[in-house]
Amino acid sequence: MNMFSNQRNPERCRFSLPNDVWKWDLKPQGFAILAYLCYLHIHCKKDGLPSADEIASRLHMSADMAAEQLSELNHRRLLDQHMVPVFKNTGKNFFSLPNELFFLNIGHGAITVYAYLLYCEDRRTHQCHPSYRTIAAAVHLTVSTVVKHIAKLADKQFIAVENTAYIDKHGMKWNGNNQYTILPIQTAMDHCYQQQMLRLEERKNWQQVQALLAQNTESAPCAPL
Repeated sequence: MNMFSNQRNPERCRFSLPNDVWKWDLKPQGFAILAYLCYLHIHCKKDGLPSADEIASRLHMSADMAAEQLSELNHRRLLDQHMVPVFKNTGKNFFSLPNELFFLNIGHGAITVYAYLLYCEDRRTHQCHPSYRTIAAAVHLTVSTVVKHIAKLADKQFIAVENTAYIDKHGMKWNGNNQYTILPIQTAMDHCYQQQMLRLEERKNWQQVQALLAQNTESAPCAPL
Protein backbone atom coordinates (compact mmCIF):
# COMPACT_ATOMS: atom_id res chain seq x y z
CA MET A 1 0.00 0.00 0.00
CA ASN A 2 1.26 3.48 -0.83
CA MET A 3 2.74 5.27 2.18
CA PHE A 4 1.11 8.50 0.96
CA SER A 5 -2.60 9.16 0.72
CA ASN A 6 -3.99 9.28 -2.79
CA GLN A 7 -6.69 11.69 -1.62
CA ARG A 8 -4.47 14.75 -1.33
CA ASN A 9 -5.96 18.16 -0.60
CA PRO A 10 -3.36 20.69 -1.85
CA GLU A 11 -4.62 23.45 0.44
CA ARG A 12 -4.26 21.31 3.55
CA CYS A 13 -0.98 19.73 2.48
CA ARG A 14 1.14 22.86 2.21
CA PHE A 15 2.56 25.52 4.48
CA SER A 16 3.84 29.02 3.75
CA LEU A 17 7.08 30.88 4.29
CA PRO A 18 7.64 34.61 3.75
CA ASN A 19 9.48 35.68 0.61
CA ASP A 20 11.80 37.67 2.87
CA VAL A 21 13.32 34.42 4.17
CA TRP A 22 15.83 34.66 1.30
CA LYS A 23 17.10 37.96 2.74
CA TRP A 24 17.98 36.39 6.09
CA ASP A 25 21.27 34.79 5.01
CA LEU A 26 20.36 31.37 6.40
CA LYS A 27 22.56 28.38 5.70
CA PRO A 28 20.78 25.49 3.96
CA GLN A 29 20.72 23.61 7.27
CA GLY A 30 19.14 26.58 9.05
CA PHE A 31 16.59 27.15 6.30
CA ALA A 32 15.56 23.49 6.25
CA ILE A 33 15.18 23.41 10.04
CA LEU A 34 13.10 26.59 10.03
CA ALA A 35 10.87 25.17 7.28
CA TYR A 36 10.50 21.84 9.09
CA LEU A 37 9.54 23.54 12.36
CA CYS A 38 7.01 25.66 10.46
CA TYR A 39 5.51 22.49 9.01
CA LEU A 40 5.34 20.86 12.46
CA HIS A 41 3.70 23.92 14.01
CA ILE A 42 1.01 24.20 11.33
CA HIS A 43 0.20 20.55 10.68
CA CYS A 44 1.47 18.44 13.59
CA LYS A 45 0.12 19.50 16.96
CA LYS A 46 2.41 17.07 18.77
CA ASP A 47 3.31 17.13 22.44
CA GLY A 48 6.89 17.99 23.25
CA LEU A 49 9.58 19.69 21.22
CA PRO A 50 11.45 17.92 18.41
CA SER A 51 14.96 16.92 19.45
CA ALA A 52 18.11 17.80 17.55
CA ASP A 53 18.47 14.08 16.78
CA GLU A 54 14.98 13.93 15.25
CA ILE A 55 15.61 17.03 13.15
CA ALA A 56 19.03 15.74 12.08
CA SER A 57 17.60 12.41 10.98
CA ARG A 58 14.73 13.99 9.06
CA LEU A 59 16.91 16.57 7.26
CA HIS A 60 20.09 14.51 6.73
CA MET A 61 22.57 16.40 8.88
CA SER A 62 24.56 15.70 12.02
CA ALA A 63 22.95 16.20 15.42
CA ASP A 64 25.69 18.71 16.26
CA MET A 65 24.87 20.75 13.15
CA ALA A 66 21.15 20.64 13.99
CA ALA A 67 21.86 21.84 17.53
CA GLU A 68 24.14 24.60 16.23
CA GLN A 69 21.55 25.85 13.75
CA LEU A 70 18.76 25.72 16.34
CA SER A 71 20.91 27.87 18.60
CA GLU A 72 21.51 30.32 15.74
CA LEU A 73 17.79 30.54 14.92
CA ASN A 74 17.02 31.18 18.59
CA HIS A 75 19.75 33.81 18.80
CA ARG A 76 18.25 35.61 15.82
CA ARG A 77 14.79 35.38 17.41
CA LEU A 78 13.38 33.40 14.52
CA LEU A 79 12.07 30.83 17.03
CA ASP A 80 10.19 31.33 20.28
CA GLN A 81 10.73 29.33 23.47
CA HIS A 82 8.50 26.56 22.10
CA MET A 83 10.51 26.31 18.86
CA VAL A 84 7.68 27.93 16.90
CA PRO A 85 8.93 30.05 13.96
CA VAL A 86 8.47 33.78 14.46
CA PHE A 87 8.03 35.90 11.32
CA LYS A 88 7.91 39.63 12.08
CA ASN A 89 7.76 42.49 9.59
CA THR A 90 7.96 40.13 6.64
CA GLY A 91 5.48 41.83 4.34
CA LYS A 92 2.50 40.20 2.66
CA ASN A 93 4.23 38.00 0.11
CA PHE A 94 4.61 34.29 0.80
CA PHE A 95 5.36 31.11 -1.11
CA SER A 96 4.25 27.64 -0.12
CA LEU A 97 5.94 24.26 0.25
CA PRO A 98 4.37 20.78 0.21
CA ASN A 99 4.33 18.87 3.50
CA GLU A 100 5.67 15.74 1.79
CA LEU A 101 8.97 17.52 1.14
CA PHE A 102 10.35 16.23 4.45
CA PHE A 103 9.45 12.60 3.82
CA LEU A 104 10.95 11.97 0.40
CA ASN A 105 14.56 11.47 1.44
CA ILE A 106 16.29 14.38 -0.33
CA GLY A 107 18.14 16.14 2.50
CA HIS A 108 18.48 19.75 3.62
CA GLY A 109 20.48 21.00 0.62
CA ALA A 110 18.02 19.77 -2.00
CA ILE A 111 15.11 20.95 0.16
CA THR A 112 16.54 24.47 0.16
CA VAL A 113 17.23 24.52 -3.59
CA TYR A 114 13.72 23.20 -4.29
CA ALA A 115 12.22 25.83 -2.00
CA TYR A 116 14.04 28.58 -3.88
CA LEU A 117 12.69 27.28 -7.20
CA LEU A 118 9.18 27.38 -5.70
CA TYR A 119 9.82 30.97 -4.61
CA CYS A 120 10.83 31.85 -8.19
CA GLU A 121 8.02 29.86 -9.79
CA ASP A 122 5.47 31.54 -12.05
CA ARG A 123 2.23 30.30 -10.48
CA ARG A 124 0.47 30.20 -13.87
CA THR A 125 3.05 28.13 -15.78
CA HIS A 126 4.80 26.46 -12.80
CA GLN A 127 8.10 27.40 -14.45
CA CYS A 128 11.13 29.51 -13.62
CA HIS A 129 14.62 29.98 -15.00
CA PRO A 130 17.11 31.33 -12.42
CA SER A 131 20.77 30.76 -13.24
CA TYR A 132 22.94 28.39 -11.25
CA ARG A 133 24.80 31.40 -9.87
CA THR A 134 21.59 33.10 -8.77
CA ILE A 135 20.43 29.95 -6.98
CA ALA A 136 23.84 29.43 -5.39
CA ALA A 137 23.94 33.00 -4.05
CA ALA A 138 20.41 32.73 -2.63
CA VAL A 139 20.88 29.40 -0.84
CA HIS A 140 24.53 29.88 0.17
CA LEU A 141 25.94 26.88 -1.69
CA THR A 142 28.59 26.55 -4.38
CA VAL A 143 27.49 26.36 -8.00
CA SER A 144 28.76 22.78 -8.27
CA THR A 145 26.70 21.75 -5.24
CA VAL A 146 23.61 23.43 -6.68
CA VAL A 147 24.13 21.50 -9.93
CA LYS A 148 24.18 18.24 -7.95
CA HIS A 149 20.99 19.13 -6.07
CA ILE A 150 19.23 20.11 -9.31
CA ALA A 151 20.19 16.73 -10.77
CA LYS A 152 18.84 14.97 -7.65
CA LEU A 153 15.55 16.87 -7.80
CA ALA A 154 15.15 16.00 -11.47
CA ASP A 155 16.04 12.35 -10.87
CA LYS A 156 13.49 12.11 -8.07
CA GLN A 157 10.92 13.86 -10.28
CA PHE A 158 10.38 17.01 -8.25
CA ILE A 159 11.22 19.09 -11.31
CA ALA A 160 11.78 18.81 -15.04
CA VAL A 161 14.82 20.59 -16.49
CA GLU A 162 15.01 21.94 -20.03
CA ASN A 163 18.11 23.49 -21.58
CA THR A 164 17.53 26.79 -23.37
CA ALA A 165 19.52 28.84 -25.87
CA TYR A 166 19.40 32.32 -27.34
CA ILE A 167 20.79 34.19 -30.36
CA ASP A 168 22.67 37.43 -29.66
CA LYS A 169 22.59 40.51 -31.90
CA HIS A 170 25.56 39.17 -33.85
CA GLY A 171 23.73 35.97 -34.71
CA MET A 172 25.75 33.85 -32.27
CA LYS A 173 23.96 31.07 -30.41
CA TRP A 174 24.58 30.81 -26.68
CA ASN A 175 23.36 28.52 -23.93
CA GLY A 176 20.75 30.16 -21.72
CA ASN A 177 19.62 29.42 -18.19
CA ASN A 178 17.85 26.14 -17.57
CA GLN A 179 14.08 26.28 -17.54
CA TYR A 180 12.67 24.48 -14.50
CA THR A 181 9.15 23.11 -14.43
CA ILE A 182 7.82 22.34 -10.96
CA LEU A 183 6.10 18.97 -11.22
CA PRO A 184 3.09 18.04 -9.06
CA ILE A 185 4.40 16.71 -5.75
CA GLN A 186 2.32 13.58 -6.38
CA THR A 187 4.78 12.73 -9.18
CA ALA A 188 7.69 12.70 -6.72
CA MET A 189 5.61 10.74 -4.20
CA ASP A 190 4.74 8.09 -6.78
CA HIS A 191 8.38 7.84 -7.87
CA CYS A 192 9.51 7.42 -4.26
CA TYR A 193 6.92 4.69 -3.72
CA GLN A 194 7.97 2.88 -6.90
CA GLN A 195 11.61 2.97 -5.82
CA GLN A 196 10.66 1.56 -2.42
CA MET A 197 8.78 -1.29 -4.10
CA LEU A 198 11.75 -2.04 -6.36
CA ARG A 199 14.11 -2.18 -3.38
CA LEU A 200 11.73 -4.50 -1.53
CA GLU A 201 11.48 -6.75 -4.59
CA GLU A 202 15.27 -6.80 -4.99
CA ARG A 203 15.72 -7.66 -1.32
CA LYS A 204 13.11 -10.43 -1.59
CA ASN A 205 14.88 -11.88 -4.65
CA TRP A 206 18.25 -11.69 -2.90
CA GLN A 207 16.88 -13.51 0.15
CA GLN A 208 15.41 -16.23 -2.08
CA VAL A 209 18.76 -16.72 -3.83
CA GLN A 210 20.59 -16.89 -0.50
CA ALA A 211 18.11 -19.47 0.82
CA LEU A 212 18.51 -21.56 -2.36
CA LEU A 213 22.30 -21.41 -2.12
CA ALA A 214 22.19 -22.47 1.52
CA GLN A 215 19.85 -25.34 0.66
CA ASN A 216 22.10 -26.53 -2.18
CA THR A 217 25.16 -26.35 0.07
CA GLU A 218 23.50 -28.46 2.75
CA SER A 219 22.32 -31.09 0.25
CA ALA A 220 25.58 -31.31 -1.71
CA PRO A 221 27.64 -34.54 -1.21
CA CYS A 222 30.87 -34.27 0.71
CA ALA A 223 33.95 -33.92 -1.46
CA PRO A 224 36.28 -36.96 -1.41
CA LEU A 225 39.37 -36.75 0.75
